[in-house]
Amino acid sequence: MRLRLGMLAALTGAVYAQSFEVASIKPNTSGSRNGIVRAMPGNQAYTAANMPLRVLIMVAYSLTDRQLAGGPDWLVSERWDINAKADRPYPTETLRVMLQRLLEERFKIRYRRDTREVALWELVSDKGGPKMPEHDPNDLDRGPMRAGANGRGLEGTNIPMDYFALSLSRMLDKNVVNKTGLNGYWDVTLDFVREQDRDQNGPSVFTALREQLGLRLVPSRGPVEFMVIESAERPSAN
Repeated sequence: MRLRLGMLAALTGAVYAQSFEVASIKPNTSGSRNGIVRAMPGNQAYTAANMPLRVLIMVAYSLTDRQLAGGPDWLVSERWDINAKADRPYPTETLRVMLQRLLEERFKIRYRRDTREVALWELVSDKGGPKMPEHDPNDLDRGPMRAGANGRGLEGTNIPMDYFALSLSRMLDKNVVNKTGLNGYWDVTLDFVREQDRDQNGPSVFTALREQLGLRLVPSRGPVEFMVIESAERPSAN
């Protein structure tokens, strides 16, 4: 299965043409290292506070850090606040595509895609099937994945498996491809200790996935899309 930038293959041209009704982008000079970017509850707005453009691109296009290259140094060093509102509520996946369009237009981003055959993990269902609860399909508010209550692992509500695989990709040594065959949205709580923190007590991600969620990681190889930023400009005041 190919990992597509922003999963554009699943979205129609009409959806891609949709833009936020109003949007503000301003530099953040607070000096703080804390920031956030997410679709807001109600699914009619996207907000970012004190975020580098590099991270905003990763979120908008569903990329890991290793899938993004190029661009000027200020993509990392300078931080931005974004407040964008749509004309009505949309699914989170559509809002993310709208964020792509906003970044491309305001930062004048030019990029190319580069597909490479690489080692990766396949996320599959274990024997016995999933152990996590399925979420109400009528709830459009897709919560972000975040660290667990004890500061490690991952948890989130109303999560599609593609997004869960992406979240694992950002924590592991290789990209993770969703091959669970699980549709719908799930409430996920996964407690594990990352490889670099193995001095702590707790299960590895491989053990935790099997025992806590009924899933497994299987080593494989396949095509993964990378993004190379060729140029970007700071936005004009708005």
